[in-house]
Amino acid sequence: MSLPGVLVVSTQPWSFAARLARALGAAGFLVHGACPAGSLLARSAAPSAWHRLRHWRLAEDLAAALRQARPDLVVPCDDRSAGLLAELHAQPDLAPLIRASLGDPAAYPVLGSKSAQVALAAELGLPVPASFPVASRAELDSALAAAPPPRVLKSDGTWGGAGVAVIRRAEDAGAAWDRIMRRPGLAEAGKLALRERSLRPVMEHRRWRPTVPDLQAFVPGRAANRAVVCHEGRVLAGLSVEVLEMNYPNGPASVVRVIDRPDMARTAEAMAERLGLTGFVGFDFVIEEGGQALMIEMNPRATPICHLAARDGGVGLASALMAAAGVRPEEPALPATGEEIALFPGEWSRDPESPWLRRVRHDVPWEDPPLLRAYLADAAWIERYERMRGRVRRALHR
Repeated sequence: MSLPGVLVVSTQPWSFAARLARALGAAGFLVHGACPAGSLLARSAAPSAWHRLRHWRLAEDLAAALRQARPDLVVPCDDRSAGLLAELHAQPDLAPLIRASLGDPAAYPVLGSKSAQVALAAELGLPVPASFPVASRAELDSALAAAPPPRVLKSDGTWGGAGVAVIRRAEDAGAAWDRIMRRPGLAEAGKLALRERSLRPVMEHRRWRPTVPDLQAFVPGRAANRAVVCHEGRVLAGLSVEVLEMNYPNGPASVVRVIDRPDMARTAEAMAERLGLTGFVGFDFVIEEGGQALMIEMNPRATPICHLAARDGGVGLASALMAAAGVRPEEPALPATGEEIALFPGEWSRDPESPWLRRVRHDVPWEDPPLLRAYLADAAWIERYERMRGRVRRALHR
C-alpha cells in the first residue's frame, strides 16, 4: 500500500510550515511542499519534493503543483494559501481534492471573513465579544460615542496582529483608523523585501485592497489558542495553549502553556460541525480573569502549535489527519497539560537572553538540521541588514 500524500502550502516566511511537514512525514505521509524559492519550507529536509510558487503568479503555480503532486490532502499554512485553495475550488478537476482538504465549500466565504466567523459563533450561542462592522471613520466615531473605549479595530486579510489596533481612548481613534485602512507604503514594502530577500512584501503591496473593519469589544484577559484536526465537521483531536509571551503586542505567541479548557474545545467543535470543516484549523481566544474563554477569530489553516508533540517523542495532531486520508490514525502524542514550551524561533528572536529559553522546553528543530541552518543563516542576514540600515541612518543625520 502506498503512503498517502500531502502537499504543505506556504506563501509566508514562517518556519512552522516546515515543522508541520516534518510531523506529517513522521505520521506516515509522503510530504511535498509548495512555497516560494528561498523559503524555510523549501530549505527544510522535511518535504520529499518541492514545487515552486512565484509571488507574482501564486494561483497558477499552486494549481500546477496540485496537478503535478496529486496529493490526497492539501494543508495550507497561511491565510493567503487557504484563500488561494478556496478560489481554485472553482476548477472542476481540483474541486474534489480541495473539498477533501478544507471541507464544505459553502463555508469558504465564512473562513475568509473574521466578522462572519464571529457572527456565526454568536448565532450558535458561543461566547464571543460583541462585534460589528464600521464602514467609515464617522461610523467608528459614532460607535465609540455610544460605547466608549477600550475597543478593538480589526481588518480582514491580515495576520500576525498587523490588522489589529486597540483603541484605548477616543482621541486614538483617528490614528487607529488610519493605520488599519492605510495601504502599506511601497518604500516600506521595499525595505521589508530587502530584509526578507523576497518579492513577497512588494506583491502583497500590489494586491492590497481596503476592507470594512470590525469594531470589537475589548476583553481583558489572557490570550489562548486551540488547534484542531477535523474531518467533515468532526474534530478528531485538538491542543489548547495559553499564551505566556508574544513576539510583540497582539502578535504571535512565543511561549505557551498547555491547558485543558472544555469551553475552548466546545467552541471549536461547534464551529467545525456547523461549517463542515476538514483539516487543520486554529482558534484564537481571550480567557477572562476567572471566567470563560471568548473566541475572537478562527484561522482556516495550520497554526504554529500544530506540530507540537509529547516531550518523549511520538506524533502530535498530524497523526489524526490520517483519518481524513482514509487511514486508521494512531492516538496523537500531545504535550502534557501544564507543560510550558518556548516556540522556536519566536522566543529566541524576541529575546536571545530570555529566561524562558533556559527554564522550559525550547522547541528547537534539532531533527531537521537543514531547516535550523537555514533559519540561522537568515537571522545572520537580518542582523547584517539592520546594522547596515543603522549606519545609513546615522550617516544621513550627521
